Amino acid sequence: MSNALQFTAISGANSEDAVCYILEIDDAKILLDCGSYEDYAGEGLAQLQRVAPQVDAVLLSHPDLAHVGAYALAYSQYGLTCAAYATQATQMMGRLCMLDVVKTLAAREEFSLFDEKDVDAAFESVTALQYFQPKALPGKHSGIVITAHSAGHTIGGTIWTISNGAEVVLYALDFNHMKEGHLNRSSLMEGGLGMVNQRLMRPTLLITDSYNALYSLPTRKQRIECFLGSVGDVIKHGGNVLIPVDSAARVLEVAHILNDWWPHDKMRRDTHVLCLLSGYGRRVRSFAQSLVGWMSGGIESQMSDRDAKPFDLRYVTIVQSLEELDRRVRKDSRPRGRSRRAVVLAPLEGMSTGLSQELFLRWAGDRKNAVILPQRGPPSSLARQLYTRWWDRTQTRRTGGSNDSSADASSVVQLAPPVRLSRSTISVTVKKRVQLEGEELDNWIVQEKRRKEQEAAREALLKRKRDMLDDDDVSSASESDDDATERRIGMAAAIGDVSAVAFSEIDLETERLLSGQSFDLYVRGRGPVRGLYLENKSYCMFPFQEMNRRTDEYGEIYELEKYMVKLDTDDATLALDADKPYESDDGGKKESRPTKAVVEERRVQLNCQLSFVDIEGRADGTSVRNILALVMPKRLVIVHGSSAGTKALADYCRDPGVQVTKEIYTPRVGEILNVSSGVNVYRSRLTDTLFKQVRMASVQDSMVGFVSGRVRYAQGDQVPTLDRDGTGLQSAWHPTVLVGDPRLSALRSVLGKQGITALFDSEGSLVCNNVVAIRRGAGKHGGPDTLQVLGNPSADYYHIRAVVYSHFAAL
Repeated sequence: MSNALQFTAISGANSEDAVCYILEIDDAKILLDCGSYEDYAGEGLAQLQRVAPQVDAVLLSHPDLAHVGAYALAYSQYGLTCAAYATQATQMMGRLCMLDVVKTLAAREEFSLFDEKDVDAAFESVTALQYFQPKALPGKHSGIVITAHSAGHTIGGTIWTISNGAEVVLYALDFNHMKEGHLNRSSLMEGGLGMVNQRLMRPTLLITDSYNALYSLPTRKQRIECFLGSVGDVIKHGGNVLIPVDSAARVLEVAHILNDWWPHDKMRRDTHVLCLLSGYGRRVRSFAQSLVGWMSGGIESQMSDRDAKPFDLRYVTIVQSLEELDRRVRKDSRPRGRSRRAVVLAPLEGMSTGLSQELFLRWAGDRKNAVILPQRGPPSSLARQLYTRWWDRTQTRRTGGSNDSSADASSVVQLAPPVRLSRSTISVTVKKRVQLEGEELDNWIVQEKRRKEQEAAREALLKRKRDMLDDDDVSSASESDDDATERRIGMAAAIGDVSAVAFSEIDLETERLLSGQSFDLYVRGRGPVRGLYLENKSYCMFPFQEMNRRTDEYGEIYELEKYMVKLDTDDATLALDADKPYESDDGGKKESRPTKAVVEERRVQLNCQLSFVDIEGRADGTSVRNILALVMPKRLVIVHGSSAGTKALADYCRDPGVQVTKEIYTPRVGEILNVSSGVNVYRSRLTDTLFKQVRMASVQDSMVGFVSGRVRYAQGDQVPTLDRDGTGLQSAWHPTVLVGDPRLSALRSVLGKQGITALFDSEGSLVCNNVVAIRRGAGKHGGPDTLQVLGNPSADYYHIRAVVYSHFAAL
């Protein structure tokens, strides 16, 4: 039989939107990432809501909005209840990222899609994995095995391999082949100098992105020097610097770079303060210190260089609000009467809302200030609009004023000097909360008082219903249908699962209790027998009912809240407690005065400097093309990139001169692709007698052997059994089968280590010691290609043939 393999893009195909895909292996549906940006809009969410209840497993790759932004929403609202998997670092930092997003949105608009409790519940359900740890999916899909590999780009970032029999799917998005300040490079490039890891080579299907397909980046050293130089120039001129970043992923790399650079100049330490402006900044730093094992070896070596915590960011001051930032700036008097300035890392990276937008509105009009973008930002965001303006201005300079966006579109001037957009404006949508005043405040006070009274009465009524629950086994025989309905309402209310319709009766009784005018309840009873049925009647009675203890199969149910010891929230050890709901660094304080959300459009005058230096930590287009040729997938799906980038990468792979598969797919959102290999896979059992006679040879990470026998079906068994052949054919001669890497380039390296001179001739044959030629030959009857060793019998011929045979496993 053959495995059915289908791929569907929910979001992030032929566009740079957040990523979310469905991979179907036979009848198993696997959700690859679950991303959404902070606007929570678009057709992708509607598609996700439709398929979420059918998903069997979720794989999360990176702890940022593009990969986990919609996971809490799908878990709490869309019925996504299946198992989810991520690395421990992705689980922890992704949780903090989403908590910061919820806090930011709730503080500025009427955001009710999900809350902090939903985020906690969603990420507590994630199964944390280590790198290279194989994990079989539960239940009937146990034949599918997933394995996490390092992707770079973010702490805990993951490349997934999904294996099912002969099918191996490699899901590699947003990987980085270069080592960074706090992260190692991707596991893809752990095969040696310029070589791909053999465990990740030749997948049945490779799913990768074209996000940087059009861009060729300078070296990391040059980009870091340009970034720090841009920050240093603004500091020298006494300006403020805004660097928009995400909440818990790439912010670690940017903060690490600035922290190492900051102490080398005493002047900037006197005139400026380096800040991370985030409600969860302290917790992000604490978690990063606990995840040093997921970082590069350079971070671990710092522990032995000095007596300090790893990744302590000692020169980065963490503040929680703009008011605290202002206090920090005004804290000390500066020399010569100069006021202190700031270099601020502020979320969110899109700048469409949050603290980064507020700082931009405050600083954009001053010529001394600067905005430095370390990444392009989500589509349609404020950061992307600023990047587009920077791009247009630098391209105008580059092309002599023609602003031809098609000129040299395969590269970007990453190290261009800062630009100043003087005498220009930009429209910014500002969402904020304002305090209620006048009549609105009076109406709110009346409604709040009424709500609290109803809530107190309802809670008292629900408590009474809970206390008066009878044992189901005793009362079920004597209950009427109406009584059972009332019991279900009471039970549902006891666990907080009551719909608006079910609460109607409770609200009616609550109103009667609040009025103080009625103390009688109508209690249903049994009427006289008429025919074959009992009649229900109601009697006006004093509301007394015998109290019964609530019990389950283990005995009496206790209210645990009465016996729990309240922990000290200032205890630093609670910072890493995964079972404790995460709170923001300010203790989750809320405004005591009621507010309302308002939206306004502002025209902002742009006088500040604007720079873009790529510190996104992704492989550029040149590197992606080279890696694809080394991975050698059998089929390729290209997603998560602009239409132009996706087309450019696909056209490169389709070039006949490029040694990459020609089965290339560039799906649109909602398009279903059949990416099955069509290879038939048959499963059978080997008897112990036959297995003992098989000679096994090691090939990479597997053991391979040649088997000859007869297939038999046991009665009522669906899986056949392979047993010895009693006719004597088992010991008959069979041609030698060579299993291994047939590439001549790899064979050339093996021959060179044996002291044999091997060179390629004009026809592609490998000529050894000028006496033996090794070339590829077509297999018989359309079979796989073979290697032919050609030459006259001699000592060199037999020696070279022996080396060639030793390079393969002979069966």
